[in-house]
Parts: sequence; structure tokens; C-alpha cells
Amino acid sequence: MLTLSPAQVMLGAQPTDKETAIRAVAQLLADTGHIQPAYTESMLKREEVADTYLGHGVAIPHGLPEDRDLILKTGIAVLQVPTGVAWRPDATAHLIIGIAARSDEHLGVLRRLTRLLQDGQQVQRLVDTSDVAEIILALTGEPPVEAPAPSRSAFEGEVAVTLRNKHGLHARPATVFVRLAKQFQATIRVRLGERVADGKSLLSLLQLGADCGTTLYLSAEGADAPVALKTLREAIQAGLEDEV
Repeated sequence: MLTLSPAQVMLGAQPTDKETAIRAVAQLLADTGHIQPAYTESMLKREEVADTYLGHGVAIPHGLPEDRDLILKTGIAVLQVPTGVAWRPDATAHLIIGIAARSDEHLGVLRRLTRLLQDGQQVQRLVDTSDVAEIILALTGEPPVEAPAPSRSAFEGEVAVTLRNKHGLHARPATVFVRLAKQFQATIRVRLGERVADGKSLLSLLQLGADCGTTLYLSAEGADAPVALKTLREAIQAGLEDEV
């Protein structure tokens, strides 16, 4: 179980811009022995590849896979920015969760976080709170009971594919999948067991909690469904631009 200590949380931060925010959350990771200072630059370079804003005021900056040797141990850090910091022209971040992952230990926190993001009021409480313990409990406590999976009756002709990504379907490969899925008009669904995700929603995909070696079932409905399934299946097999 990934732990989060008070030393890994900073309340009431006021970064002037995105880069300052990333450097601040990286400093928390460095000060608590999770990363070498050089990993900060990797986190900044990662934003040039694709920004890490999840939605609802939450961003999850992390480094490039090739710089994983700069991570001393897996961990996260949280920068609370009540007044917000511009993450991109159309998005303001209030909770910046820096991730340093040598293994898949952080996936439980990501699953917890994606569930949390479905409750806008709870996210706002974490943005406003002056209690570090409340943030720690929200990110590392027992996950809430999952909602029933959406009905699959309208989605037939599933295509099975094995996830080869070394660290599962984390933010980077999930972002690539969503980008590809949005190129098609068809409705895309990704199933893992009884859990079903919207293939065009990053939050929905992350909530699957798919680990390396699990079998995903893709389905699509729409005029371009066959080519969409073929393209997405091949992309998963190729690793979604991530380490396999």
C-alpha cells in the first residue's frame, strides 16, 4: 500500500505558473527521498509531450519512462493551490499530485483519485481544507463501493487484447488511447471484467485499474466501428507509446 506522509503534502501553495507548481511538487518528492533532483526536469519535459491535467482542477505531473532510474522509491506528493494555477489556456489546477513510480504501487492511488474526481464537492473540500489528514485519507483510504457497471447490451462484437504495458494502463498510455479513440465517430467501450469504461474518457479508463497481463475487451458502435476496433487493438498491442 502506497503511503502518504504530512511531509509530502503542502497546503496553501501559491505558484505563479505551471512550471513553478511542478518544481514545487517535485521538491516535495525530492525532500522526502523519492526522487533525485534531476527527475524534476523529466517531469517538465513530460508536459511537453502531453499535459497531465485530469479534470476538475486536478493535475498529475510525472516524468518520462526513460528517466525512471532517477526515482529512488515510488511515491506521490500533493500541492494544494486554493487560488489555482493555469495548467493550459482552458484549465486551472488546484490539486497537483506529483507521481514518481518505479512500480505499479501508485495505481491504487490513481484508482482512488479517479473515483474522487466523480464527486466535484469532495474535490472542492480538498482544495479548501486546512487539514493535511483529510487529503491523506482521501487519497490513500479504502476505496468507496464501486457503482454498478454500465450495461453492455448495446455493445456487441467485443475484441479481446492483452495489455502489455509494464506498469499497466496508467496516465500516459491511457492518454494515447483516448487521443486515438476520439478520431472516430463510433462509441468506444473498454471492459475489464464487469467494469466498463468510456474509451474517450481518460478518467473512465484510469478507473479500470488495468494491470500488465490483463485482458481488455474492446467494443464499438457506429459507422466506423470496425476500423476503430482494429486501430485501437493494434495500438494496445504496440504498447500505446509506452514501455512494454
